[in-house]
Parts: sequence; C-alpha cells; structure tokens
Amino acid sequence: MSYPSPGPAGSPQPAAGSAYSPGGPYPQPNVLGKHPVPGQRRNQGILIGIVIAVVFAIAGLVIFGIVVKSTGAGGFTWGLVFAFVPVIPVIALYLWLDRYEPEPTKYILFALCWGAFIATLAAIFINTEVSNLLEETGSGGNRSAVFVAPPVEEFAKGSVILLLALVRRKEFDGIIDGLVYAGMVGVGFAFTENILYYGRIFNQLSEEAGSDAGLRGAFVLFVIRGLISPFAHPLFTSFTAIGIGVAIRHRSTAVRYLAPIVGYLAAVLAHGLWNGGASWAGGGGFITVYLFLMVPIFIGMVVFALVMRSREGQMIASRLYDYVRFGWLVPQDVPLIATLRGRKALRQNAKRYGAQAETAAKAFQHNATELAYLRDKIVRQVIGPDALQTEKQLLDELRERRPSVPFPPMPAFAQAAPQFQPVPGPGMPGPGMPGGPGGPMPGGPGPGGPMQGAPVPGGAGPGGVGPGQQGSGQPGAGAPGGPGGSPYPGQGTGGYQRPQDGYPPPQPGYPSGQPGYPGGQPGYPPGPPGQQGPPGGYGPYPPSQ
Repeated sequence: MSYPSPGPAGSPQPAAGSAYSPGGPYPQPNVLGKHPVPGQRRNQGILIGIVIAVVFAIAGLVIFGIVVKSTGAGGFTWGLVFAFVPVIPVIALYLWLDRYEPEPTKYILFALCWGAFIATLAAIFINTEVSNLLEETGSGGNRSAVFVAPPVEEFAKGSVILLLALVRRKEFDGIIDGLVYAGMVGVGFAFTENILYYGRIFNQLSEEAGSDAGLRGAFVLFVIRGLISPFAHPLFTSFTAIGIGVAIRHRSTAVRYLAPIVGYLAAVLAHGLWNGGASWAGGGGFITVYLFLMVPIFIGMVVFALVMRSREGQMIASRLYDYVRFGWLVPQDVPLIATLRGRKALRQNAKRYGAQAETAAKAFQHNATELAYLRDKIVRQVIGPDALQTEKQLLDELRERRPSVPFPPMPAFAQAAPQFQPVPGPGMPGPGMPGGPGGPMPGGPGPGGPMQGAPVPGGAGPGGVGPGQQGSGQPGAGAPGGPGGSPYPGQGTGGYQRPQDGYPPPQPGYPSGQPGYPGGQPGYPPGPPGQQGPPGGYGPYPPSQ
C-alpha cells in the first residue's frame, strides 16, 4: 500500500453532495495532520520485524537441527543442494503470475519462512507424536501419512494465508493474492521437507552400499519430487487460498465462513490422495495417481490461475473507467494500466527518459491499480466507510504523479476507450452546479481537478455512495452539447467526440514531448533523440495477455 502524497492546499471544494463526504465539504488531505508521535509507527514496525526475524531464526535452527540429526551431515548437505534446485524457478513463476499488483517483498519472505520453518516444525512435531500413538515409527507410517499428515500440514500452511488476509485485509485483493502466498508457503514447506527426504535416503543407502549409491538414490528421489512434482505442496495449499480469496470478495457471512473451510477440506483431500498413492498403491499405482489425478488437477489449477489474472485485468479496466466517466482519468490511461502490454509499453517509453521517469511510471501504474482494487471493494461493499477517504488520497496522489510520467504516443490505445455520450437531461449539470460551467468540480479546475473534456455527472464523485447534486436540466452555455460549446477544437456541438489522433486536447500536468500534450514543461527533459517507434500496434482492448 503506497502512502498518499498531500494534495495542494487551498483546492476548491464542491457543494454538499460529494461522494467522498456525503452532505459535507470535499475532504482535504492537508488537514489530516501527522501521527501524534513522529516516527512511532516506523519504530513499531521495526520492532515487530525484529521479533518476527528472531522467531523465524529460532524455529529454523530447531528444524534444521532435527533434520541434521535424522540425516547426518552428508545427507543434510546433499539434501540441501537437491532441495534448493526447484525453489527459484517455482518462485519466479508465482511472481510472474502476480504482475498487476505485486505483493510486498516482506510478506513474500514472511510466507516463505513460515512454510520452511514454522509449518514444518509444527507438522514434524504433531506427525511424530501421532505416529508414536499409532505405533508407526520411522518411514513406514502409512496411516499417519494418509490420515494425519494432510490435515496437519494443510492447516499449518493455510493458516499463514488466513493470517495475512486478516492483517492486510485492505490490501489483500482476492484469489490471485491467495495463490501467490500459497505458492510461497508451499515452496518453503517443500524445501525443508525435501531436505529431510533426500538426506534420509542418502544416509540409508550410503550406510548399505557406499556414498555413490546414496547419491544415486537421492538423485532418483529428486527427479520424482523436485522435477516431476515440484508444485505438489503449493498445489494442495492453493485450494485453501482459493477459499480465502472467495471469502474476501463476498459480503455474505455464510460464504465468508464456509469458503475457507471448503477450500481447506479440498486441500486435505488432494493431499491425502497423493500420499495414499505414494504409500499404498506401489510404483504402478503411484504413476496412475500421478497421471490421472495430479496432472489434471495441476493443469486445471494453471488454467484457473491464468483466467483469474485475465479477469483481474478486466476488473481493473472496468473500475478505472468509472474514474474516466468522472473526469479523473483520460480513456487512454486505462489500457496502460489494465493490460500487461500497455503496462510494458508505458514503462519502456519512460525508461528512455531515465531511471527517474521509469520509477514515476511504475509508481503511477501501482497507484492506479490500487485505486481500481479499492473501487472494486467499494462497489462490492466489502470494505469500511474509511475507504472513501483512502480513495480521495489515492486520487490526489495519482494527480500529483502525472506530471512526471512520460506517456507513449499510442493512438491504437484510443480504440480501447469507450464513447461517453452524455445526453442532456435532468442528470446533466447546469450553470453554477457542481461539474457545470462556473461550478466547482472535485479538486477544482486545472491541474488540481479532474481532466478536462470528460463528464462529471452532477458532482457525484467516484465513491458512488449516492446521487450528487442535479443540475437545471439543460446543458449550460459553453458546456459540451450546449450552445457554443465544443469539447475539442474543430468539433461540433454534438457531445463528447474524440479527436482523430485518439487523444483529448492538451491536459494540464502532462509531460512535454508527447503528441497531444503541452510543450515546455519546466524541469522535464525533452527525451532522447531519434524515432519514437511506431505508434500503436497494440490493438483494441483487451489485447492478448
């Protein structure tokens, strides 16, 4: 969650009825004040981080001590080598999935360490005690592996996803976030568990036939666990994550409680079937379970994750177009935020202007993405009333970041923008009304307010908490669609029509050197010389992801 920048002091305030403060004045972030004790939040966060790091370090020492005792020094070393091989590729794939709003690194590391140290320590302790009660010791505990280990391990892994969803309830956005954390905790759990399994077989075979035989046995097991099924633990925990993600996005009390339980039970069932195939079915049965059960489940989960990411982009576009209708964004901004190709195009163009411009472009996209997620929660009514103030702060931050972002000249993206044709009637703002000529607009005119050339219906802001002030029923003089009014130079008076090049007229706050933007912005470089590249080429929205 980024921290909003303070808005400009003295911005005009609209009349009562703004969506950000029903019945009251437009809230200004510069009157919110700072935290009562400067630095207290930062110091508190550092202290919490130190405590968590110490707990993880102690748990790591304990679990690795148990593994070394069980495998021996040689087994632990080779187990560590083999277990580490699939970690980086699997993590990279999950981070690739989470491209619209990447999760903070500290929470990614928290989930990894939880899986590697806390979850494995709890699972080893409980599984060992239950095996002793069932008189199943060593590696021959089939009943414990099928009926005890799955519920214990899935609870230990899934609990961190639930914890993060509760702690980060304003930033935890749904299924994709849950899948990413499930992947991290699953990778961490598999890493420590694989060290134990590889080390045990290396140690056992080395004592029987020498270290070469031990190394060959560990390598065969590595092929099965590390190459053929590296996604096993992340896959099982993904069911719990889906249940938590569904609960986050629903208002129904029954769904919010039942969805995580159903997801957890599905994870336990899949894990139990996998362990049963490995313990009871023998070699041929294990291959059958793998090919006809686990492979289809894995493929289905991959397809599901890709569909969810595609829908995530569609949701971002839909919610950002709400702000286009109210004048806070221009239509051409949306594909640069809501499509992966557009996001890449904006960053590549900004990179040509230097590291600072590239950083500004990334921050702009991140800020707008957070705004879209927040808007979605407001629409779904799954977030508290303080979301309206957060929405206001994000809008102010988005507006202030715009001057430092070099937007690429891509007229093809204009095809993505829907036509907004306001029809004169009771809902249109009249003279002196909010959003009408002579009346205040959210944030005020010019650089401090909405983008020009976009309708602001009756002063109702994007918060959507109620209808705004209604106008006189006729478009005012000079307003789009009114007498003498034209939204763009050279256009008639028939409403909001985009110009031929797909860009609105020059808007305050845009960087120089781009078609349709004003030139001569102070303090901004003109950009490197040479051809800017072919405009467009990205097709109508949504392009292929």
